[in-house]
Amino acid sequence: MYLDQLSFLPKEKEEIILAHGYKIVTFEEKPHFDPYYDRMNDWWSSPMSFMAMIAWETALKFYYKEVGEYLVCLGWDATIGKMTVLPFLGKYENKTLAEAFQIVREELDEMGYPLCITDMREWMQPYYDAIPGTSWEKTESDTLSDYVYAAAEFDHFHGKSGQYHRYFLKNYDYSVEEVTPSHLPVITDFIREIWCSHTDCGACNYGCPIDCISKVLPCLKEISGFGILVRVEGRVVGYCIGSVHNGMAIYHFQNTREEYRGIGMFMYHEIRTRMLPHVSIISLGEDMGLPGIRTFKTRLAPHEWIPRFEYALMT
Repeated sequence: MYLDQLSFLPKEKEEIILAHGYKIVTFEEKPHFDPYYDRMNDWWSSPMSFMAMIAWETALKFYYKEVGEYLVCLGWDATIGKMTVLPFLGKYENKTLAEAFQIVREELDEMGYPLCITDMREWMQPYYDAIPGTSWEKTESDTLSDYVYAAAEFDHFHGKSGQYHRYFLKNYDYSVEEVTPSHLPVITDFIREIWCSHTDCGACNYGCPIDCISKVLPCLKEISGFGILVRVEGRVVGYCIGSVHNGMAIYHFQNTREEYRGIGMFMYHEIRTRMLPHVSIISLGEDMGLPGIRTFKTRLAPHEWIPRFEYALMT
């Protein structure tokens, strides 16, 4: 999406948010976030991950604050000019959640923003429903679902996925490099070649992929990131970058040369065995409503298609 199509939050309005005690989310803040992720009752959606907050900073800028027992993140969505709230981070209990919620509700009312929680998971809904004096409007979309897999399924692909993986191993002279900040020029050139050269910027819903990679790669280690770059006979054919927290890994960004059969399965399996032997859950995020991506992720391995939804406060 072009920068001139974004509705950035005016500086004076950002200053009001900061005056309420919120801080801008930067990669240096990750140690402050980790304990709250650790206390979550269940897994969270892929856009709630810390890497996603850093990557999307241009189009979706986040502000955070400790409120009671929770960490609250407000996000200004410049693609639609709207303030959103992530589900609170921390251990969900009815009493403490209600107390923190009332504080945030009053603050947003003072700042003139409606309270809309995005990227909710089903397990969270009963806690928000139980808050006294609230009623909600739920908005669902079949494009807002995370593809979540048991990590063990990436040890041995079956069916066509297994055939493609074996084909790649057998037919290509490949090499694998663990991604470091020094790979930024190589990866951005690759994105320009195989994505930007034939894709309009409007297709990039939450900002430029080059911009996203440029934000996460320099601080990859600090934000618990991982990634590989794959070459065949010296030519870059794919990369994959993600993040991990305890037992869950999320594959956030990837691009491949489609003519190299099995490259996607190879990267997923290689990362799993090389970097993620300790995780139990792998999320591939959403499919953005694109039929090709949906077919690929659905056929990849047995998975759970977990819906995300938006919850807007009505009263």
